[in-house]
Formats: sequence, C-alpha cells, structure tokens
Amino acid sequence: MCLSCSGTAVELGVLLPHLAGAVIEGVVVAAGLLFVLARAQADTAACPACGAVSGRVHGRYGRRLADVAIGGYRVMIRLTVRRFFCACAGCQRRTFAEQVPGLTVRYGRKTPLLGGVLRDIAVALAGRARSRLAGSLGVPASRQVLLRLVMAAPDPAAPAPRVLGVDLSGVLSHPSVTSPAWARTTVS
Repeated sequence: MCLSCSGTAVELGVLLPHLAGAVIEGVVVAAGLLFVLARAQADTAACPACGAVSGRVHGRYGRRLADVAIGGYRVMIRLTVRRFFCACAGCQRRTFAEQVPGLTVRYGRKTPLLGGVLRDIAVALAGRARSRLAGSLGVPASRQVLLRLVMAAPDPAAPAPRVLGVDLSGVLSHPSVTSPAWARTTVS
C-alpha cells in the first residue's frame, strides 16, 4: 500500500513537505526510531554533468538519511535510489545517482531540513550546550559535527556603513605634510 497516494497525500504533504518528491511505501516504528521507507517519485533523472535526461536504470541501492524528529521519535528515512546511465554519448559520466529535490544532497546522510536545524542550534549555542539541546530535540549530534556545521555556515552579510569618518589627525601632525586649507581653518 502506497501511503503517499490517494487520500493521504494531502496530510503527508503538510506533515512532511520535504518528502514531496518521494513515494512513501511504509512507516515502521522500532527501538525509538521511526523508519520511513521511500523511493523517488520521478521516472527519469537529469545527469549532473551534462543535463541530459535519462530513464535507463543501471541499478538500485539504499540510502539512510537522518531527519528531524516527529512526535518524540528520531526519524530515519530509508530511501531506495536508482543509478542511471547517461543518455549523452560524449558525457564524462557513464552513470549517476538520482537526487530527490529537498530531500537528498550528494554524499549527504542528513536531510537539508535536519542540516538547517542543526546549523541553527550550532550557531546559537556553544560547546556541550548545543550538543545537549540537539539530543533533547531528538536529533543527537556530537560537538565535532556541530562545530563543522558552524565552520561551513556562510558569514552573515555585513550591512553597508551609514556614516563614514576620516581621521586625519595622525597625517596632519607629521612635519612633512602640509595640510589643506580646509584643515587649517579653525571654527570659533
């Protein structure tokens, strides 16, 4: 039975919007974990090197992705991923793995949603406190993982200065510098 088909698709789309590109085949609760069994929804995939769309399947394999906690359960997504042959003869890649938008990234073991939550925790807190908070939220992560996320996070954009001041006191006090007329005038 497909849980993302027929009448339940709306509820799952609201609950798990990042799983919109996947077909949920089952849900299993075991040992405090919620396992979501899923596969990609698309029949074809585009080659990341040349962009050619291919539907010729080379093989399948399973990926395990950690996701944000639901209802006090840690979530593990078991995603069946296909490898495709590239349709372009001149492409440097012979095969490539499909990526589900919003759910997978290359070589990733966490969903982008979980990565964002952990990055926000890591930026807000320091050291052991962030690791304890992540564990209590059902997404345990070590201090080293959280530190790596902080280091990988982009620096916030600096605002443009509103006022710009020039300090000429050091330059104008040197004996070899003749000061301009506007700098020699004194205001009484």
